[in-house]
This record gives sequence, structure tokens and C-alpha cells, in this order.
Amino acid sequence: MSSARWLNKDLWIIAAGFVAAMHVGKLPPAVPVLQAELGISLVQAGFLLSLVQVAGMCMALLLGSYTAKIGLKRCVLFGLSLLAIASFIGGFVQTFSGLLALRVVEGFGFLLITLSGPAFIRQLVPVEQLQAKMGLWSAYMGGGMGIGLLCTPFLLNSISWQGVWICFGLLSLALAGVIYTIIPTAQTHTQSVAVFDLIKLTLKHPPAWILAAIFGVYAGQWFSLVGFLPSIYQQYQISLAVAGGLTAIVAIANAIGTFACGLLLQRGFRPQTLVQTGFATLMVCALSFYLLREFLPFGLQFILVLSFSLFGGLVAAVVFSQVLNFSAKPIAISTTIGLVLQFSATSQFLLPPLIASIVLATGGWIWVGILMATLSLIGMLLTRILFRKAA
Repeated sequence: MSSARWLNKDLWIIAAGFVAAMHVGKLPPAVPVLQAELGISLVQAGFLLSLVQVAGMCMALLLGSYTAKIGLKRCVLFGLSLLAIASFIGGFVQTFSGLLALRVVEGFGFLLITLSGPAFIRQLVPVEQLQAKMGLWSAYMGGGMGIGLLCTPFLLNSISWQGVWICFGLLSLALAGVIYTIIPTAQTHTQSVAVFDLIKLTLKHPPAWILAAIFGVYAGQWFSLVGFLPSIYQQYQISLAVAGGLTAIVAIANAIGTFACGLLLQRGFRPQTLVQTGFATLMVCALSFYLLREFLPFGLQFILVLSFSLFGGLVAAVVFSQVLNFSAKPIAISTTIGLVLQFSATSQFLLPPLIASIVLATGGWIWVGILMATLSLIGMLLTRILFRKAA
């Protein structure tokens, strides 16, 4: 029975989400190494961090409408294959432009998996288990990125950043083989649904826009905070391995927050209260961390960052759980997820280079805290509007 439980099919799809996020998490610890070996500036590093989001920024809504037609299993396998190929080739690239191009390819792989995962899990999981499994799925970004952040510094010391890229590519390929072998191809019955009708239906539905915007103002903040943490730690002469470990703990805290939020929702906690609590904590932590960083001991700074990530998980989990309620129709759920991920990707693409530019222009991180607090305030206002419409 234990082996059968280990082979639960939905867990392999959740694993695909985690592996996809590991490709995002492999880069931040490697940024100082890439800066030294390839002469990459802080702004260029910001673009490397964010360029994985280009595919989602441009095509998440459209691809979200096509996933059921293409086949959810095919989308996951194709996504893992793109990640494997791009990461493996990246291990042999020695130019900034080459890494940028491959980062875009990785972005398409990441997008295909994250668009298909929730719908695939709904197919594989009984209704009574769905809430808990969706809570676990929503932890893919924090958990997967945390694993990447934790593993990469140690691998860098032994096999170089090129070896890290090759290892992550091989891992994606192996997981694709497992999913291809274990999970059967489900029959789809959506061939008669007009894709552009789904897109039109979603774009004409204001709650879908508001839900997507809520996730967007959160996701960009979290991605930027975690992405630049190793560089901030270097200012304290913290070793690369320790910095990666600390950042991994921050990312994994986000996964814990999302999973805990799923359990709270299952026990009847109000979604609006959870989101507002999340954004209020984000605001306090960002202001305290960025504005008072020079006056606070490092331990307290780390607690602020950890709290930011943990309570941010409340926002992520509620958004994914509420897609069903705020989609225009059940057939538009995947399209609504596409819109949510498009806002998320746009925010994660724009914020890291913007933050890097602000830091270079001002010589400090104070205005970054003000920017993040403003985004959290916008998120609180949007949440109020969203649930007022639902009342």
C-alpha cells in the first residue's frame, strides 16, 4: 500500500510544478558567479531573473484557453521537455545574450506546466481531497524555488554553474519520463469550445481581472524580494552557501504559508480576511526591512523577510482557490488561470529590473520598501472591491 501511495498520480503533477519553480530558483544564488565570470551588471541580472516570465506575460491567457484542447498531459510533458532542453543547452552557453534567450524558452516550459497543473489535478483527485491537494499545488512556487535556492549554492562549489544547469535539465527530463509512463492520457471533451469565445468571456468578466491584479501586485513583490536576497546578503559578507540556504528558508516559508492557508480555507476561514491579513503583513514587513535595515540587527531583518514570505502565501493560496468562484463560467476556469498568471508574469518581469534601477539611482533600498508597501495597499483595496462584488 505504501508503494501505491507513493505512486499517487497527482503527486507527480505537483512535483512537475515544484521542478518548474526550481528552474526559477537556480538563478539567484548564481547571480554573483555570473556577474564575476560573464561581467553581468545588476540590471542585467535583474533581466535574467525576470525574463523567465516573458512567456507568461505575453501568452498565458491564450495558452490557458488551449491547454484542454492540446491535452493536459501533453502540455506538462512539453513544458518539462522545454525546461530540460533549455537548461541543458544553457550549461554550454558562455554569453549573456545566449542565457537570455534560453531563459525565455524556460519560461514557456514553466508556463505550460503551471497552466495545466490545476486542471490536471482536478481530473486526478477525488472531490473530497481537492482542497488539500490544491493547497499543496499552490505551494509549488515557494517550495520549488526554495529547493533550487538551497541546492544551487552547494552544487556551485563542486560542479560550477554550468553543471547546475545541466543537472536541472536532466532532472526535468527524468520527471517527464515518469509522468509519460505512469499517468494515462485523459480523454478531453472540449473540442467544440471556441477558444476566442473563452478569452472574450473572461476579458468581459471584471472579477477575473481584479483577481488577476491582486495576484500580480503580490507575485512581483515576492519574486523580487527572494531574487535579490543573495545579493543583499553579500553586503554582510555572508558566504554564498549560507546566503542560498537563508533564501531557501524564506522561499519554503511561502510554501508553508500557502499550504496552511488551504487548510484554513477548508476549515471555514473567510478568504477576504486571509488576503487582507497577508497584504497588511507584507506592507509592515517591507517597510520595516527596507527602511530600517541599517538600524536593525540581522536576525530581526531575517524574521521580517521570513514573515513577508510566510504571510504572502495567504494571498497566493486564496487566489488559486477562488479562481473557481470568480471565473465567468466553469469552462473558463483555465482561461481565468491564464489571466492570473499573465498578470503575475508581467509583475515579475517588470519589478526586478525596476528595483535594480531604483537601487542604482538612489544608492539604497528605501524607495523599494515604499514601492512594495504601495503595491500591498493596492492589493488590499482590490480585495475589498472583489469580495464586495461577490457579496
